[in-house]
Amino acid sequence: MVSKVRSLFRSSDFMNVGRGIHLTVIDFSDANRLAALLNDRAFSDNTCSIPHPYTLADANAFIAAVLEYEKQNKVRRDWVIRNADHELIGGIGLLYSHGLRAHRTELGYWLGKEYWNQGVMTEVLKSFSAYVFANTPMVRLEAHVFKDNQASCRVLEKAGFTKEGYLRKAYLKDDKYLDAWLYALIRNSR
Repeated sequence: MVSKVRSLFRSSDFMNVGRGIHLTVIDFSDANRLAALLNDRAFSDNTCSIPHPYTLADANAFIAAVLEYEKQNKVRRDWVIRNADHELIGGIGLLYSHGLRAHRTELGYWLGKEYWNQGVMTEVLKSFSAYVFANTPMVRLEAHVFKDNQASCRVLEKAGFTKEGYLRKAYLKDDKYLDAWLYALIRNSR
């Protein structure tokens, strides 16, 4: 199964979403924009791995890690979301599973604040999910959302994901246990 995923995502450098929005690979020329967008407490509060403050060094380290992962594993797991002017406005990525869970993957995403409440992320999730299901053997896409992030819950629901459960003390962040909602989209469930 991994080889099927590798052959697809190694060559996927561009994915059209519509409305001028598209997904592409990230590169070091995106570092300044990435740092500017993510240097906001809202992203740190609602994600596992985005620190605050988010610096240019953080952006460069993230980009280096993404590119190294792709080089080592020959599979893409992170894309950036761009507007019609090819400006970085967000990101989406996959966390692949192995063994008995190789048929599913967890996804994560973020979008610059100036693009919130415009339906952009809903469209990205719909297109991205359809693309994953059409081109990989994945059967299940999952998303975990911190319990107070109602906006992200609404985005997932609009994109066809189903709230399946509540994960108590699922994450440890800043010495605090956090609960999360579990959402999933199953192949052919729409």
